[in-house]
Amino acid sequence: MNYLKFWGTRGSCAVSGDVYAHFGGNTCCLELNYGGHRILFDAGTGIRPLGTSLVKEGVRKIDLFLGHTHWDHLIGFPFFEALHQTGTQIIIWSPAGAGRSCKELFDDLMAIEFFPVRLDDMEAQVEFRTIHQKTPVQIGPVTIDFHTTHHPGVTYCFKIKTPHQTIGYVTDNEMLKGYYGPLSEIPPSLFEPHEGLIDFLNGCDLLVHEAQYFPEEYLEKAGWGHSSVRNAIALIQRAKIPHWLVTHHDPKHIDAELRDLARMAKKIIQENQIPCKAEWIGDGFTIELK
Repeated sequence: MNYLKFWGTRGSCAVSGDVYAHFGGNTCCLELNYGGHRILFDAGTGIRPLGTSLVKEGVRKIDLFLGHTHWDHLIGFPFFEALHQTGTQIIIWSPAGAGRSCKELFDDLMAIEFFPVRLDDMEAQVEFRTIHQKTPVQIGPVTIDFHTTHHPGVTYCFKIKTPHQTIGYVTDNEMLKGYYGPLSEIPPSLFEPHEGLIDFLNGCDLLVHEAQYFPEEYLEKAGWGHSSVRNAIALIQRAKIPHWLVTHHDPKHIDAELRDLARMAKKIIQENQIPCKAEWIGDGFTIELK
């Protein structure tokens, strides 16, 4: 079966407790299994249980894509069990960053002061490769393309093309920075910085995109690199997205609050007659692909 499975759907930092039981508390990690190719996106704490699953299956070739190297997207990497398997090849794809290579950053992440085993001591064969905006990578029948988002530092999102579907994966993106009003009153000029991303995502059958804040929360958090639910819907509307999966949930939002966000989104979508199905998803959510 070809599928997407979300092993971590939380942003910023991991959380635990009964009030998070439904949506879960692991930070970002997405698995794509397509035609036998195992392609991972993000190495948040969700990559730990994913690694255990891959080792049990005997998977020996893994491609891991990172849109950026903030803590919530790589903190699980030292605990990725596949690193400790002789004969396993792990290719890490990431942007060039701002002056330092991804290999240098990972060496620091796993410095002896922070972790007892250095990257060079891992039993798996680990290779680093650089990704570039609008320079697609082909892995088997899957094509992966990249575009910058509006988030602090060099940050890419992904467009995943299979022979039958196109999927956007955008965990960190601030739409319409500083805008707090309704969709019907958005000045056209506010979309100008986003036109490239909108064009990039147009035509996606499925979009995974954050909606981290309630509108009232966004009053205090504009500029942090994340979208209010209303501003995220503006992207959904402009890019003509038919199916939206919402991830990268704020660690302060308990299950009840995420359900409130989902209800708010569906009301806004209905009021503005936007033909899109919106779903708030949690750890373990799996969707079958064609």
